[in-house]
Amino acid sequence: MTTFLFRLFYNHAITGPLSRQHFSAGDAPEPRNSLLRARILEVDKQQQGNITIYKGFKPFRGYGKVIGGWSFAIDITKPKELGGKCSRFKVHEMRDYVRHQVEALEWLGLTVEERIFVSGRDVSDGGTFIGQDGRPRATIAGREMRNLLSEPDNRARPYTVIRLLGWDGELALTIFLRFVIVKRNLFIEASHSILTPLRDSFRRHDQVKRVEGWQGYLSLALRSIRLFSRPLSGFSHLGERRDDRRALVGVADRFTGSDFDYGASFSAREWASDERYQRYFQKLDSEMYTKVVEQRIFDALVQFLDERHIDTGELVQRQTTILNNGVMVTGNGSINAENVAGGAGAHAGHGGQKGGGQPNGT
Repeated sequence: MTTFLFRLFYNHAITGPLSRQHFSAGDAPEPRNSLLRARILEVDKQQQGNITIYKGFKPFRGYGKVIGGWSFAIDITKPKELGGKCSRFKVHEMRDYVRHQVEALEWLGLTVEERIFVSGRDVSDGGTFIGQDGRPRATIAGREMRNLLSEPDNRARPYTVIRLLGWDGELALTIFLRFVIVKRNLFIEASHSILTPLRDSFRRHDQVKRVEGWQGYLSLALRSIRLFSRPLSGFSHLGERRDDRRALVGVADRFTGSDFDYGASFSAREWASDERYQRYFQKLDSEMYTKVVEQRIFDALVQFLDERHIDTGELVQRQTTILNNGVMVTGNGSINAENVAGGAGAHAGHGGQKGGGQPNGT
């Protein structure tokens, strides 16, 4: 009887208030467990920050698979006209100009932010990125942020993060931009990441039908007659409470040593992503919006340098090469692209599945 009532309640919950048609995250009740409530508040705080402390080798943790990129360097002391004089500028001036030009697209689903990426092995207690409680900080601001944005050789790397959400959040394309002035050269780097839709296994509850009528109740009752089904399931809640307590205790109380990695090694959204697109138009939209954003970036760069009487001939040539690289759309839902470098001495990122997000409302 207990199993039957549990399954009946479960069925009515996922076909009622938890169904796709009725569920709203804003109306979700708070957990009764005080530890879980505190944990949710901590997660929300971290989501609003501007620091990413990653674990392992790959820095763009949580943004999906890196699908390509490009980089190049140009001489910013070469005047546009013979005998002319170039105007000097700070790297944050170019960063702000490009960011504002991209934001001017005014697409629903487009966000642009400045974010710091640092390895969890390059932070330490009492430093810039670890708070007094021994936990990684979520946000850095003021003079500390300005110093990191202008520091070209620091292990903590600043990026302008351009993100496009499309298909009701099913797709998320992210472009990471970095600008560095090294003596007489301006170095520009871009990396692309994609979060694809959730795997079908996470949608199986959308197909569950509500139990109704005597035949439905009888079928559910027969399925509930299973002796000793998961006899130890009652102890799972004790394990969850233990894990919650461990997660909420002070980091400094549990770990010592300078080699501890504070970085995050897991992203639930990234883990749940499918290996390919689920709609043909997702593939087409990804390439279109990637090109539009990159076109806006290059136009902003050319305008910014023109205003300072810096020769942009090499930049325009590399823009053409990057924007017109060959792309092949295959029949299995993936996109294979040839990553390109922007000219002599430039570097191209590793290729893979190519894709992106489509902003809503287009």
